[in-house]
This record gives sequence, structure tokens and C-alpha cells, in this order.
Amino acid sequence: MKEKKDQYIIAYITDFDHPETVLSYAVFLSQMLQKGLVLLHISDTRHSKLSTEAAEERLQQLQTNVSAHVPFAVPDIPITYAALKGDSRKLISALPTLLGAVAVVAQVDRHAHGRNPMSRKSLLRNFADCKTAFLVAQKPLENPDRMKDVAVAIDFKKESKDKMIWSSYFPRFGGSRMHVLYYDYKDDFLHNKWYANMTQLHKLYNSVGQTFTPHIMPSKSTFLDVNALRYAATQGYGLLIAVTTKEKDGLEFFIGTQEQRTIVNREQMPILFLNPREDLYVLCD
Repeated sequence: MKEKKDQYIIAYITDFDHPETVLSYAVFLSQMLQKGLVLLHISDTRHSKLSTEAAEERLQQLQTNVSAHVPFAVPDIPITYAALKGDSRKLISALPTLLGAVAVVAQVDRHAHGRNPMSRKSLLRNFADCKTAFLVAQKPLENPDRMKDVAVAIDFKKESKDKMIWSSYFPRFGGSRMHVLYYDYKDDFLHNKWYANMTQLHKLYNSVGQTFTPHIMPSKSTFLDVNALRYAATQGYGLLIAVTTKEKDGLEFFIGTQEQRTIVNREQMPILFLNPREDLYVLCD
């Protein structure tokens, strides 16, 4: 019999002076998924001047005062902390083994540049090998009710399947309304591949007793998730589930990947990213 291991939501703290954004979403996910919360700081000389000892002191202080940094009532969830030393990218990749991570929450700052750990470039680099879902937000979650509407875009690509399982968690555990966005494909080949993905999505939702609402969205960008972000923002949804780019083609080398355009967005919508990979970690339930 395979042993069931504890799993945790990781709050990746890089700014101790303003931890509200990371903590609010991490607390929300912990409550929704009924997982413990780990406050994490990585003492990486590339990004942080704190020693692990100093980071532990700051994390301990934060642990005892989480409620002061979250705009809504903090539920009774187990909260612990860890200060790790080393390369951020390698440690984030190893979080499922090191800390039992099932998801990581991080903050991005549109004004941060260079080696700042909250810059778009640093986040995408450090999470490039992440084996779990990682939620990236720009501002705090003021009210959990904002997460009652969550969106995911499904197209004809294989990577759409990576979004399906996580999309089902929000209605299943959080009571959210899941909005599935898609294009009205005219090409028979693309339509058939998209239809196969949608059929699989229907089977998954039926198996867990959940439903979703489909929406046709207009195509105004090269990237599916960029279009989905714009549509979700106009509808007032609280979160978009997206995938990162598995393999860059010639066009993306010139114009950039879709995650470079969605991770920092003017709508300030949080994105739950998944790296397409065979060993992506999912919940033990």
C-alpha cells in the first residue's frame, strides 16, 4: 500500500515588509484545499542578503502574526516555516520532496527589475522547473468571494490537459464556478482535437460530480492565455489557470512567450501557472 504523505501550500516570501499578497492567496489555497501552510524564504545570494538564521527569525515573527497581514479572517490551519539556502530555481524544483509542496504562491511586481526576486524575469526563471502549480499575484486578495469565478482556456493542444485536473479543484473544494473559455474553430482538424480535449474535461468533471460553464471568446492575440486573460478580466473573474510554454518555436523567440505577457498584467489578475511536464504534482485525496 502506498503511503499517503502530507502536502502543503508554500508561501514564497521575498518581501518581509509587504507579505500581504503572498499570504492572502496562500491562506486562501490552504483553506480551500485543507492543506497546511509553510512560510518559505530562500537565502539565495542572487536575490537575498538575509542569512538563513536571520530569515528564520523573520519567518517566526511572521508565523505568529499572519492574521495581521491578511485582509480576511484566517482559518485555523497549521502554519510552519522554513528558511533554505541555495539556488532558488533548484530549491523550488525540489519543494515537493523537501517540503511536501502541492502549490506555491509568489508575488510579482511590475516595477521590479534585474535580480529582484519579484521581477517577471526572476520569477519565470526560478519557477521554470517547478513541479507544482504556482500562483503568481500582483496585489492582495481582499475577499475570498472574489475567487467564486475562476477561468481556464481549453484549445486543441496537448497542454490543455495539464489544466484540467487543477481546474476541477476550484469547484470541487472551493465551490467556485469554473468558466471554460475556447475558440469557435472553423478548421475541422483543430476542432476535432479541441473536441477531444473537451470530451476528456467533461468526463473528469462528471467523475467528481462537478460542472463548468463554457464560453466562446474572440481571438485578438497570438496567444490563447492572453486572450483568456482579457476575457476573464472583462467578466470580473478572480483567477486564470494557465500553462507555461513547453517548447519555444521561432515566433516566440521574437515576440516572447505568453507567460511573459500574462504574469504581469494591467488587470492585476492572479495567474495559476502549470509547467507542462509528466511529473507534475497533484493532490493526494
